[in-house]
Amino acid sequence: MSEPGPLRTVLVSAVRHAAGYAELLSAHPGYALAGVAESDDAGADAWSDARALAAARSVPLWRLDDLSPDRADVAVICSEPTRHAVLAERMLGLGLHVLVDKPLATDVPSARSVVQAARAAGRHCAVVTRALAPPVRRLRAWVDAGRLGLPRSVDAEFLSSGTHFAASVERPELLTDPRLSGGGEMMNVLGYPVDDIRAITGCEPVDVFAEAGTLFWDEHRSYGVEDVAVVSARFTHGLAVSIVVGRVPVAPGPGPGTYTLRVIGSHGHAEVDAGAPAVHLYSAAGAEPIPIDRPPVAAVLDDLQASIRTGRRPSYDCADAAIAVATIDAAYRSLASGAPVPVDTGPGTEPVANVSPRSREDGPS
Repeated sequence: MSEPGPLRTVLVSAVRHAAGYAELLSAHPGYALAGVAESDDAGADAWSDARALAAARSVPLWRLDDLSPDRADVAVICSEPTRHAVLAERMLGLGLHVLVDKPLATDVPSARSVVQAARAAGRHCAVVTRALAPPVRRLRAWVDAGRLGLPRSVDAEFLSSGTHFAASVERPELLTDPRLSGGGEMMNVLGYPVDDIRAITGCEPVDVFAEAGTLFWDEHRSYGVEDVAVVSARFTHGLAVSIVVGRVPVAPGPGPGTYTLRVIGSHGHAEVDAGAPAVHLYSAAGAEPIPIDRPPVAAVLDDLQASIRTGRRPSYDCADAAIAVATIDAAYRSLASGAPVPVDTGPGTEPVANVSPRSREDGPS
């Protein structure tokens, strides 16, 4: 029997991160970029981005109405965050498998709606995460092996360097205008550490207290959104969590940012670079990072391809991402109230067991 061919993949919108995803898809043997598509009601900037990417990759540019399982197997959603959920639902309704750029949605009801749409369609809906990346998997293995004892607390620090803002963000308003972004830096990146803490410890978020401000950037201030935030959370089994996220003038170390995770256990602790583990070669020309692992998104692509071929659910799918959205929502509600608030994960969004397996028999079902 011949091996199945690569999955025909369409980039739905090209507003955020689409060029990077196109490059990753082109380098992955399991995928073939079939085209770029955009919605009829998208703005002029969105259509301009879609046309430019289609031309750069020498693939067709389609309207969403042109899409069907005859043309594509997988849709990768690369719109502004406030359109993620509606585009994901539409692609699932057409019978395509879906990969959504983070966050899955910018509000809890929309996130739950995507989960329900995926289940109803019988299609896979994965979401970009770092929870499947090798550093996170290794740390989970250490926890499972008992090398740290019982996890007591986790500290996470995700800081983006403002010196790389223009290079890493297509247009500033995609991060700062709530009509496009849904919020500030918590909406942008808080889901990453939430995902990873769940994956490493098997614990689930219970309640959240958040403090945030606009300390550095006029772009954030003009839209009234935060550029830095400190989030304290309680997870199941008494796990205490502290998360710092933000966009600062200069993040520690070379490169566009830093992302560290520290797990403190009853018998030891571990700290990992969860962003882009690398050996840094310093010379007169500056610091050159030599990557140790593949990009985190490559692990997501691997897992989604295996899920489609075998029929199992992705190791991290939209139900997991809906928990991240609920945690982000709790952080914003805490900001508004000035008090800790519960994380409303709600029914019908049960996560996949193999990304956040319960490390204790009395864990939530």
